[in-house]
Amino acid sequence: MLITTHRLQDLQSNQKISHWLASLDYGAMLDFNNSAIPFIERFDWQGRNMEPGFRRVRVMARQTYVLCQAALLGNETAASLAPAAATAFIRHAMAPDGQFLCRLSPDGQALDATPDLYDIAFGLFALSWWYRLSGDSQCLVIAERSIARLNAVMRSPSGKGFVSRLGEPTGHTQNPHMHLFEAAIMLADFSGRDTFMELADSLFALASERLFDPTTSTLAEVFDDDWKAIGTTSDGNAIRIEPGHQYEWVWLLNRYAALRSGTSALEMADQLFAFAQSHGHDAATGLIVDAVRPDGSLMFPGLRLWPNTEYLKAQVAMCERRGSVPDAAIDQNVERIFDRYLTPPASGPASDLRQGWWIDYLDADGITPKCDHVPASSLYHIVFAFSEFLRFTGAHDAKQSANQASPLTHGKIVGS
Repeated sequence: MLITTHRLQDLQSNQKISHWLASLDYGAMLDFNNSAIPFIERFDWQGRNMEPGFRRVRVMARQTYVLCQAALLGNETAASLAPAAATAFIRHAMAPDGQFLCRLSPDGQALDATPDLYDIAFGLFALSWWYRLSGDSQCLVIAERSIARLNAVMRSPSGKGFVSRLGEPTGHTQNPHMHLFEAAIMLADFSGRDTFMELADSLFALASERLFDPTTSTLAEVFDDDWKAIGTTSDGNAIRIEPGHQYEWVWLLNRYAALRSGTSALEMADQLFAFAQSHGHDAATGLIVDAVRPDGSLMFPGLRLWPNTEYLKAQVAMCERRGSVPDAAIDQNVERIFDRYLTPPASGPASDLRQGWWIDYLDADGITPKCDHVPASSLYHIVFAFSEFLRFTGAHDAKQSANQASPLTHGKIVGS
């Protein structure tokens, strides 16, 4: 078989990602000695716990996912820790009414019990992956109870979607609905239960009818009570478009279409991808900028880690659907992620960044960190994107070796 230059780069990226995931210190993600809740919110540059005095349910859920995904990839340390993490998560993250809490103290007391859509979405996401790893059907019972509670008390007065936080019904936000869509897709795919597919269908309908603007090919972040896109004071009252979320939706819409065999989701994905490609990248570094306006003009030039990992997922989804091999753009993205976010800079506070840790946020120069710690929340984005890359390139290798020229099919999604 002829090995092209791009193919060699793909193999090199595969090896680099595989090594990074294998060498990650999963044991450092949890601390069973100093608090009732073993999850850590943030680390210093050397990977030591920086105690903030709280635990967010969304971060606990993300770390549960990380361990489950790593276990599915064959990491023995993660496999040994995932059951304890999932048990602690379910024990501490749930309110008596069956809904997820928002924020806890290190000793497990509820600091904020107000149902928050973002935390609920990630709670469901964590349950989906623990079910994927363990097969424990109790996860599905808990998830169905959470969704029933969500439908009962957090439905938007508009009749579309949900309030972002119980008791604060004014306006709507895109981001938690996106992550709820993500959780619903995972639960539906892993379990086959109608409850989860119905939730995914309703959220796709919301996206196509309210969130997505076909005239600009964008998804806004903030909406009024009637789901009309609006700006915020912090954005100078301009409508905020986050290219990272555009790419995140691209991956989700491709995966939803694989479950539903629909074309409208793919058409939306193509438009979102094209807009982000055209307007979402910093010209000097190629990294993804924080935010732009609907006309593509720059709003905020900061450079976070997670939009670049979401770009990698979107690239994989588009290659997979088109039946094409990863191209130079994917290799370049992988290199940027490693060079800019996973490698210590030559000088400054982050120069002693521990191997296997990450820089979450860079200034517009693409070099200077805009953060003074390592947030645990970012690891979900890295592991998800890297596991997607390995899944697809592994599947592609197998097909190429069998000399199959037909386009790749989606089949089961991540981790299958």
